[in-house]
Amino acid sequence: MKEESDTSTESVPSNNGVAPLKIFINYRKSDTGIAAAALYQALEPRFGKENVFLDVVTLEPGTRWLDEIKKHGTRAGAFLVMIGPRWAEIMSQRSRRRHVEPTEDFVRVEIELALRRNSPVRVIPILVDDAVMPPPLEIPQSLRPLLDLQAIMHLRGDTLKEDLGAIADHLELVAADLAREQAAPPVPKPEGDSRPQPPPAPRRPAPVGGPDELHYEEVAKLLGEEGALVTFLGPGVNTSDRVEAVEGKAQALPDSEELATYLAEKFDFPSEPADLAQVAQYVVLQRGPSDLYRMLKQILGADLPPSPVHRFLADLPGKLRELELSKPHQLIVTTNYDDALERAFVEAGEKYDLAVYMASGDHKGKFVHIPFGQEPLSPVPILVPQKYVDFPIDDMLELERTVIVKIHGAVDRAPGMSPWQENYVITENDFIDYLSEEPIGSILPTQILNKLRYSHFLFLGYTMRDWNLRVFVHRVWGSQLPGTSWAIQEEPDQLEKQFWKDLRVDLFGVPLMDYLEQLVAHLALLARRPAQL
Repeated sequence: MKEESDTSTESVPSNNGVAPLKIFINYRKSDTGIAAAALYQALEPRFGKENVFLDVVTLEPGTRWLDEIKKHGTRAGAFLVMIGPRWAEIMSQRSRRRHVEPTEDFVRVEIELALRRNSPVRVIPILVDDAVMPPPLEIPQSLRPLLDLQAIMHLRGDTLKEDLGAIADHLELVAADLAREQAAPPVPKPEGDSRPQPPPAPRRPAPVGGPDELHYEEVAKLLGEEGALVTFLGPGVNTSDRVEAVEGKAQALPDSEELATYLAEKFDFPSEPADLAQVAQYVVLQRGPSDLYRMLKQILGADLPPSPVHRFLADLPGKLRELELSKPHQLIVTTNYDDALERAFVEAGEKYDLAVYMASGDHKGKFVHIPFGQEPLSPVPILVPQKYVDFPIDDMLELERTVIVKIHGAVDRAPGMSPWQENYVITENDFIDYLSEEPIGSILPTQILNKLRYSHFLFLGYTMRDWNLRVFVHRVWGSQLPGTSWAIQEEPDQLEKQFWKDLRVDLFGVPLMDYLEQLVAHLALLARRPAQL
């Protein structure tokens, strides 16, 4: 960008005792460094060198530069945010790197300081060259107030002289406005909040064994406002009367008990099946792994519709966006092998990334990442989980899109459609290997592990028979979950209640869809509630 300006050389003096306008230029060197220098050269003679802050010019050698930046930024009358074509992209990359390199992004810190509540600073975005304001979901929640600002300026190479003059003229108006504010007597603030408040929502009695209104309000807030809820999806979200997928008669995918029953009947298991892992181990020992994998692919790869729970989770991001709640995307962890959830997201037109544990093949014992839009034949193996930061999860643990984590592998649904074969943690030996692997931090990618360690959890479709969940919980958290979490299970028995209690999980005995429908209703109530000051 050519650097030129048409400005006077006299500094603007103090006006009737009112302090001159202080200007802070926030920029990223790799994206808008030249534009920032040109802007400084245009503003410095017009507003005075002592009143325009640009780090490479203003900071003296030996200065504690972060303290100085914070001091100048918060004292500035005008805070200019230089937004280049790669502004959001670079910020996202820096944010993800903080999972493995705890270094501060000072450009972001400066903006957050300027945007803080009750800040006297006038924040003015300046779009450089062909940059545009990014959509809300591409920037951190803390920076989204930028999108609501009306005073947006432009600085383009082909109209540089005119744009620099327009910015300087606008800053003169800001200076005059601030001078009037400083000269005006203070207006006393009314005591309390005089705004009319909506009547409280009526509270309904909680069903027997079910959650009350306060529970739904808490979960709705964790989900829609704080983004601190992770859903665990178990085999109980698949519903069918009997597994007959091989003959094409089933109307839904099986849960783990139905799958165990079907395999036991098909391969003449000598007693009543205790659990799926035991039956699968028997099939491998008696018939070999190829027969087990062939049957699993026939059953789990059947073209059966996603369940109502799958469709609910796939529709949820759109509902949250419609309600204008700030955290529309979730981390969803599943022990299921089928791809019904992914198909539900595709049908809903929702973006998602996929992380799949590899139980076999060249990358056995590792996860692979399939970013949204990437061909499934080219997954990214995560060879060093502690350094991998390409999931859409930033340093504040906000998700740019949904991430689905399949912790026990996945079905190879059709030839050429997925990058794995015979990829299941399903037999007793598979689970023994899973437990005896390296520490979870050397297997589970750091971004996902961080999200799990700083979240609350909602378990859908699990029973005590699904002991594979306990294997994963033990690997990540030990004997108990941190914080408050919940499980939804219709008609649990006494052993189920004790199991969840031992994990420090509150159990509610209500149908899954009844619970989820109530949750959506409370999300709508949350969206209509006035913002807290």
